[in-house]
Amino acid sequence: WQDPPLLPSMWEATSRSDNDALDRLLDSSESAVFARASDGRGLAWWAYEFQNVYALGAIVAYGGDLKSESEDAMGSPAYKMCTDNPSCELASLIEQAKGLSEDIRVRKEMRAKELLAEMEDDEEDVADDEF
Repeated sequence: WQDPPLLPSMWEATSRSDNDALDRLLDSSESAVFARASDGRGLAWWAYEFQNVYALGAIVAYGGDLKSESEDAMGSPAYKMCTDNPSCELASLIEQAKGLSEDIRVRKEMRAKELLAEMEDDEEDVADDEF
């Protein structure tokens, strides 16, 4: 594990429930949803820690597994952040996250199409330029 530069921003977006920032960060790298810090933790751990339903839904939408048994440096899977907290209801969080995941996935695909269209427009503008 290493500390990719986007992880502090992902932690901050997750802790503050800044869904727009989290979307931008996840859109920026195909591996962002799976990125892990030097302690072995990443988005899934923080999503459970902060009981952030949107972040958990984004994990599903970007191809992650909410019930993964992958462990952090302490030997704990992400969902233990919830099960070790008496005020966290794991089944409810997962159910809510799955309910959001399809909408998140659809909006992710729309953003990707918009970006592609913008890139194509930029290429056309350059091709039209006379030098």
